[in-house]
Amino acid sequence: MGKGDRKKKTSALKRGTNVQAKPTSMVSVSDAPWGGDHGTGTLAAKSGTKLVELKNDDGSNPNRIKRRERIDQIEKMKERLSMRQYQAAKAIADAYCKVQMLSSGAELKEQVDASPKPDAVVAVQVSAMSRLKTVMEAVPSTMRDVIEHVCWHNQAIHRMTGSGRKHYNRTADFKVALDLVANRLGY
Repeated sequence: MGKGDRKKKTSALKRGTNVQAKPTSMVSVSDAPWGGDHGTGTLAAKSGTKLVELKNDDGSNPNRIKRRERIDQIEKMKERLSMRQYQAAKAIADAYCKVQMLSSGAELKEQVDASPKPDAVVAVQVSAMSRLKTVMEAVPSTMRDVIEHVCWHNQAIHRMTGSGRKHYNRTADFKVALDLVANRLGY
C-alpha cells in the first residue's frame, strides 16, 4: 500500500464511505428473519417440526418471534377422524408416551425416585404399562402396525413401507382400529 493509496482511503473514510463495503445492489433491506430459539438447525432437528409464530394478547407479533413445534400426525388427521377416533388415538399416544417417559429419565421419574417408598417406581411403571395394554387390547394384530406407526412413532400413514398395501387400505384399517379402541374405552 503506497502513500497515495493511504490518502485516497483516508479521504474516502472522512466523507463517510467504507472502501471495503459491499455495493448497494448486494445489500438486503428486507425484514430480519424470524427470531427465537429454533434449535440446532440440523436436518435431524428440523425433521417432523414446523415454525409457529408466537402472538401476544392482541394477536400481533411485534418482535417477529417463532418457535419450533413438533408436527403431531394425529392433529393433522383430526379433520378426517370422528371425535371417538380422535380421542382413541390420543389415548393410545398418551399411554405410549407415559411408558416412554418412565424409561427416559423424565420429570415423573425424578418425582418417583425422590419418594420415600421404593415401590412407588414399580407402581407407576405397572400403572403406565397396564394403561397401554388396556388401550391396545382392542387393536387386532393385523392393524397393530398402523396404530404403532401413527400413534406411537408419530409418522404419516403414507410413509409406511412393506406389505404392498395401498394407502387408503391402511387409512381404513387405522380408522377401524381406532373405533375398536373407542368402543373398549367407552368413548
